[in-house]
Amino acid sequence: MNIPDDRKLFSAIAHGDEAAFRLLYHRYNAVLIGSVKKLLKSDTAAEEVMQEVFLKVWLLRDTLAAIENPGGWLYTLASNRSLSTLRQHAREKNRQDDIIADVPDQEDFSAGIYAKELQSLIKTAVEKLPASRREVFMMNTQDGKSRKEIAEALDISENTVKNQLVTARKFIREYLEKHTGTRLPILLIILLSRFL
Repeated sequence: MNIPDDRKLFSAIAHGDEAAFRLLYHRYNAVLIGSVKKLLKSDTAAEEVMQEVFLKVWLLRDTLAAIENPGGWLYTLASNRSLSTLRQHAREKNRQDDIIADVPDQEDFSAGIYAKELQSLIKTAVEKLPASRREVFMMNTQDGKSRKEIAEALDISENTVKNQLVTARKFIREYLEKHTGTRLPILLIILLSRFL
C-alpha cells in the first residue's frame, strides 16, 4: 500500500479532503499526545489540547500546502498549545503580576475558545436527537464502544447501530454548519463530542 507523505496529506487537507485529515490524525495523534501528557500531567487536558490542535489544522487548512515540515509544524502547534494551557492554569492558581503578564498566544487562545463554542453547539445538537439515537451516539463517542458492543448492550442489530450513528453524525454536522457557516470533518465532530 502506498502511504502518502505528510506534505501530500497537507496538500489534500488544504483542498478539504476529509480522508486525508483522518489519516493525518491517526498518524500523529498517538505520537504527539504522549509528549503533551508528559508536559501537562493530565490525560484530560492532553486530549483537549489535541482536539484544539486538530481543530486548528482544519481551520488553517488553506495555508497547509505551503508548510515544508508538517511533522515539525504539528509538534510546534501541540507544544505551543500545551504551554498556553500551562500558563492558563498558572494564572488561575496564582494571580501575581508576573504570571498575568505572560499572556497566551492569541491564536492558540482563540482555538481553545472556538473549541468550547463548538462543543456547546454539539451538545445542543446531541440533545435534539431522538433518545435512542442519542444513546447510541453517546455510547460510541463518550464510552468508546464499538458498533458490535452497542448492538449487544441495546439488543439491536449492528446495522441499526450503524444507521443511527450515520444519521446522528449527519444531523450534528448539518446543525453545526447552519450555526457556524463552516463544514467540519466528522472526525473532528467525534473528537469534540468526547467531553460533552
